[in-house]
Amino acid sequence: MFLLIDAAGRFPLGDDGEPKLFHAPPATTETSSHVHVTREVTAARVHGVAAADLAGPHGATGDARTHASHPLAARAVGLVNARERTRFDPADGSEVRWGEDGIVARGATGRPIFPRLDPCVIGLVEDPAGERILLVENARRPGYLTLVAGYVDVGETLEAAFAREVWEEAGRRVSDVRYVRSQPWPLSGALMLGMAARTAHIEAQAPTDGELTRTVWASRGELDSLALAAEGTIARALIDYWADTPNTPHTPTPEGAHPWR
Repeated sequence: MFLLIDAAGRFPLGDDGEPKLFHAPPATTETSSHVHVTREVTAARVHGVAAADLAGPHGATGDARTHASHPLAARAVGLVNARERTRFDPADGSEVRWGEDGIVARGATGRPIFPRLDPCVIGLVEDPAGERILLVENARRPGYLTLVAGYVDVGETLEAAFAREVWEEAGRRVSDVRYVRSQPWPLSGALMLGMAARTAHIEAQAPTDGELTRTVWASRGELDSLALAAEGTIARALIDYWADTPNTPHTPTPEGAHPWR
């Protein structure tokens, strides 16, 4: 069976909303970047046709954003993207050859090269009473409110990375930083690590790096009136979880556990 991903990164969906599988690619199409995602399913890039045209009468499609947590779809998109992005061994510049399962590539030296995963933190920042969260609009993705996010730097813990990102992007220092949940993000080859923290600062305490166009404090009752991150994203999952969870006290993190204060 084949899961076909078009040039825009979209794949057809069946009537049940699941990725549509084909016994063979249509005869009029060309495919590349074949990867054995499972024993039964091969993912491939399809050329010359859009996913909507492969989906049938309803034309429903998905992508790495809508199906980021779907085990088959996320793995398929991630492995196909990795095969296309990594074509040469960074150590010696030789062209690499990928194994059929898309997990290991090897260049001239035979050294194994694995698909790159970049850890990225994203998370909730609560006010001192735990009654509001800090929502942000990203300058590169305007039109909806999401959560502070950024990549983990070399030598950082997840907690320190999230504290740094909140400081750089929103100008607030946070405490009680804790890990909540994760989500693969094959769209960019990232692994999204969901965090939560609290801040004593309602207003920004320092100039920011310009990544955000605005910040909004929102209560549980105000969330329904706001344009939020899309369903299926970890940002939306964290927001929805917070909205559905009663505000209860939690044990603060010991002083000094997180260096960015």
